[in-house]
Amino acid sequence: MAFISDTFHQKKLKDYHINIKTKYAVGNKILEKNTDGSKSDDIKSGIRIEKQYFQDGVLKHSEKDFDSRIEYTFLSKEEENKEFCCPNCGVKTLLKDFVNGCPYCKTYYNIDYTDKELGNKYHYDRVLKNTRYRVITAMIDFLISLGLSFLFVLFSSRTFNSYDLIKVFLYTIILSLLLYYAFYLLDAYIILSPIKRYKDRQNQKQIDFWKRTRIDKKIFFNNLNYEARKYYYSKMEVIDYDVLDYLSFKEYQEENDFYVEVLAEIRIVTYQNGKISSHTKKETFLMRKVKDSLKLGNGVNIIECPNCGASIDAALGHCEYCHTEIKNLQEWELIK
Repeated sequence: MAFISDTFHQKKLKDYHINIKTKYAVGNKILEKNTDGSKSDDIKSGIRIEKQYFQDGVLKHSEKDFDSRIEYTFLSKEEENKEFCCPNCGVKTLLKDFVNGCPYCKTYYNIDYTDKELGNKYHYDRVLKNTRYRVITAMIDFLISLGLSFLFVLFSSRTFNSYDLIKVFLYTIILSLLLYYAFYLLDAYIILSPIKRYKDRQNQKQIDFWKRTRIDKKIFFNNLNYEARKYYYSKMEVIDYDVLDYLSFKEYQEENDFYVEVLAEIRIVTYQNGKISSHTKKETFLMRKVKDSLKLGNGVNIIECPNCGASIDAALGHCEYCHTEIKNLQEWELIK
């Protein structure tokens, strides 16, 4: 089921013959959603762990670096297959039949938003799951085990011959297997503890921000995500983007307007000259609180034109009947 903010994105991917396979960790399961609709698992509070970019069925690019504090929930297949009653004409059928409007009276139903919530996790343990990290840990473990085994055999044997060398090798293998897990956890603790302390301080600042401003966090992130999608996907070379980290939040009042400045680390994925590549950058989003906005919440919405009252397709940005421009569907809008 397409979201309003995904419409242009999906068209672009279709034109480029690109399919993005995104994997999520949900509990102990690895689930997947594909942009071409070939697979669409139900995702509830999932952590994004990998994206694979295929063109004409061939893997061209992949990304594994994501902020695991962000939990994703999508309108699921279970929801799509529930019965829905059109408030306009009263017809009852499955919700998925209303994606392009009521099949009978043509009333538009705008279904939007990834349900995006910042969870309490500090970070996804990318280091422990990194192949290079495991190889380095194994090498360090082997060298230390070799040294300990050599010293043990050297001081416990009267002589040191070829038989003792075999014992050193065997003891090294046994000790390496026994100590690998201990070294693995110890190295992880040494490496990850500073990261965890930094994330703790960063998270506390964000917690203080939400408490101080009393902003609805879920609505704000949904609005920011919607605006960011429009901004990035308007660039023809951009085929995807991800927020890797929210670095800071700052609010201020100017005259009668309330603003929130968000500094984020963004990864941009581009398609140029037949190649898919990515780069990261720090981006500042200035969001302004909208005084008069139409309410567009999670799930299914019927949005009426404020001028003539007709149901409108929010993706068009205007009423098809009286041509009134629909500017504000959200509580927050992107200024720059």
